[in-house]
Amino acid sequence: MSNPSRKNSNLSLFIGLWMGLIVMAGAGVFGLIYWLSGSGAATAPAPTPPVTLATSVPTALVTAPTTPPDVAVGGGEEQPPACNYPPNPASGFGYGIQSHVFVGDNAYWITLVRDKLHFQWVKMQVRWDDLEKGPGQIFWDVLDSAMKEACSNGLHVMLSVVAAPAWTLANPLPAPEGQAAPPDNYQGYADFLAKLLDRYPGQIGAIEVWNEMNLEREWNTASGINPTEYVKMLATAHAAIKAKDSNVVVISGAPSPTGINCAGTFPECAGGRPIIVDDATYLRQFVEAGGLQFADCIGTHSNGTNLPPTADGTHPPGDANAYTFKGPWNNPHYSWSLKSQVETYAQILNGQKPQCVTEFGYASAVDGKFPANYEFAADVSEQQQAQYLLEAFNWMRDSKLVKMAFLFNLDYGPKGNDPASDDNVIFSILKQDGSPRPAFDALSLMDKP
Repeated sequence: MSNPSRKNSNLSLFIGLWMGLIVMAGAGVFGLIYWLSGSGAATAPAPTPPVTLATSVPTALVTAPTTPPDVAVGGGEEQPPACNYPPNPASGFGYGIQSHVFVGDNAYWITLVRDKLHFQWVKMQVRWDDLEKGPGQIFWDVLDSAMKEACSNGLHVMLSVVAAPAWTLANPLPAPEGQAAPPDNYQGYADFLAKLLDRYPGQIGAIEVWNEMNLEREWNTASGINPTEYVKMLATAHAAIKAKDSNVVVISGAPSPTGINCAGTFPECAGGRPIIVDDATYLRQFVEAGGLQFADCIGTHSNGTNLPPTADGTHPPGDANAYTFKGPWNNPHYSWSLKSQVETYAQILNGQKPQCVTEFGYASAVDGKFPANYEFAADVSEQQQAQYLLEAFNWMRDSKLVKMAFLFNLDYGPKGNDPASDDNVIFSILKQDGSPRPAFDALSLMDKP
């Protein structure tokens, strides 16, 4: 959806690809790279009463495991805690948000999800390569802390599990920092998921099996991106998850909104090895390969630009110039808005499975700062960011097309770097000093039927 530096690594490549596409095909299709988003020139919502938060970031930052690896597979001798989950909303819709639980005081940040935002779900992205340094040599302590806090706060947990360790790859491909690949043996990934379920029995509500497999950054294999191979891995993971806990919601990995295919057209794709596959194309191929039978919910990423979430991205409303995507590309595309994107995916799924939007959000510049190629964030005031997030949650719930949705993000602002270079910061609903942006206040007061 994604680690904290996930979006920047392929940005230069995508810019080059799109420039080439525009030259070759004129008004080619709009490509939304991995995680670009924004909003538009709509009326700002009424001011909301402030939510009291700490004005500084807790200093107890966890940067690395501090205890020896726990080689045990099971959850230890202690009985699993009673998590006291509150009743689900009457609508059945799940309100969630992603927290960067591997940095910071988990007790503080996760408590905000319950006490201030009143959400039912928290997403944690787990990098397998960070936890299991060798076969069975797993550093559990940071994840233990996060899971304990989620349970004590009565929050359902969705784990997005990505990034195979190097020791699972016989011949890893050379790749820029931040790129990942599936393991040679998909059973190894399934076994790791089983270890997670053994360690946290009854505490994991959903598992997203991988992330953005339509990008080389997440699926760096010799044959390139391959939906059929992903379905094989998903089937193996699904069997392992259901054998441990049939109640866990299995979510297929969400493709990244791109709008382009790169398989030999450009020099970077020489030899026909696909390194980028259009998200809608990938989803169609996933369905054709039989992927729907191995997922309870289909993972998607719906990322805004500077259009309102309920607009039609292929036909921007009003003066199109007011909604020009101020990144590398300007061509209208369904990915410009959440509604047109979710509806495009729904047509492909044809009512067979609901969507779980495992990552969505709107960027707003921080003190006028934003990374290169995120110029659209300058169009989005913090008040508009708040308004668009409310509209997005309400539309997804009422659409009946989305089972649950996870906002990106809660706390990458105070845990991040300079917003001029760290795109995660401009999506955060907390400021860098830990105080709330208007979006936090608005979401805390939002009705959640």
